[in-house]
Amino acid sequence: MDDKHIQILKDLGFGDISSKTMSNEYWKNRAAEALAITTQERDVFGCLDHTRGDGVRIYDIEGTEYLDVTGGVAVRAFGLRYKPFLDFEASISDVVSELPGMDFDAIPQTLLAERVAKITPGTFKKRVVFTTSGARAVEGCMKSAMDLSSRRRFVAFRPAFHGRTGYALALTASNAMHKSGFPQGVDVIRVPYPYCYRCPYGQEVESCNLECVEGLVYALQVEGNDIVMTVMEPICGEGGLIVPPAKAVKGMYDVTKEVGAYFMSDEVQAGMGRTGKWCAIENHGVVPDFVSIAKALGGGYPMGASIGPAPMFTGPSRHSETFSAEPKLSLLALWIIKHMEDGGFLKKNAENGAYLMKRLNELKDKYEVVGDVRGIGLMVGVEFVKSKKTKEKARDLRYRIVKNAVQKQKLWMIGAGQNCVRFTPSYIITKANIDDAVDRFDKAIAQSLS
Repeated sequence: MDDKHIQILKDLGFGDISSKTMSNEYWKNRAAEALAITTQERDVFGCLDHTRGDGVRIYDIEGTEYLDVTGGVAVRAFGLRYKPFLDFEASISDVVSELPGMDFDAIPQTLLAERVAKITPGTFKKRVVFTTSGARAVEGCMKSAMDLSSRRRFVAFRPAFHGRTGYALALTASNAMHKSGFPQGVDVIRVPYPYCYRCPYGQEVESCNLECVEGLVYALQVEGNDIVMTVMEPICGEGGLIVPPAKAVKGMYDVTKEVGAYFMSDEVQAGMGRTGKWCAIENHGVVPDFVSIAKALGGGYPMGASIGPAPMFTGPSRHSETFSAEPKLSLLALWIIKHMEDGGFLKKNAENGAYLMKRLNELKDKYEVVGDVRGIGLMVGVEFVKSKKTKEKARDLRYRIVKNAVQKQKLWMIGAGQNCVRFTPSYIITKANIDDAVDRFDKAIAQSLS
């Protein structure tokens, strides 16, 4: 951080800050004294420098440069300080930042709703509700489905992650720490996610006859089929970057529709073109009734959307959110969608994702501890095991690999599930960046094993 930005902090009333306080250890300790415990792993990650960044390059407060393959956990569609994005943002600096879009109309919000409805699957009449987070986008869909159907129970999966707010948390089941001790917001019938590498029914992909779908049929038979909606991640993100077979997703969809319920695709992490299609559910040939999107929609700003069948709600005042699709954020989201189209990023994401899978599969062939590599487009997971034969989860090894990758190889990455790591890089990543990332990841594995 340069003297200019240090002075800004001083001018804001923090006279104790100086170049001498610019250390990871100092700021990690200070953060721990001020911030509630959430998801930080301060023994792994340093304090990020908020004044620096370039594309897929990220920096800590001590000036260390890292290659970022998290994309801000799938948020930064075009990386850090993407010049075309910054130029457009500067061109709208005089736009009013906050107008309460739930109470009053403004042109940008309406235009964004039209575009979002168009890029999501289905030709039926849709409506859109904007939010400020992925969990709220999920809950907007849930409330709409309950309001339209007068039903209250949901089908969700294990593992699954849909957020940490009330209703969304009820659907979540990827880590006991997320929900242990908190009351259940809605009634949920839970079934296993189609996880072919660890099929709970002992099936093989080639000979699978969809016992997971039969499991849903059985659950509805014994628990009741009065469900409002099945909520499914098209790729299970936080639970371990699991890619379900299309026939299983289609089977879940068919069973859901047979009992007169809605089907929802949670696209918060996998959507907005990350897999090479606007919505990841399109890879499975299913048209959902509801879609939740967020993360990359805002390109770094808090933006999400609930998309569902018109009219979504039975009347006014059934749902609202103060800060939603403000004019400036709506214009930025519109720019992101258009730039993705003009730049051919759906095709690029598919191609670069295939190349990333190819390179990571080389590590699967090289290491006994790399049990599985899976993904679509720029959403790829690597699962670590103690041996390929037993598939016993290597939780401690995964932790050591992430720590080594960050601290030794300067590869900024995070885990997923209990024993996986995730690659969700920004869409501007190049094949050269991918080669660099995989080479660093290779060294992290080798050194963690030794």
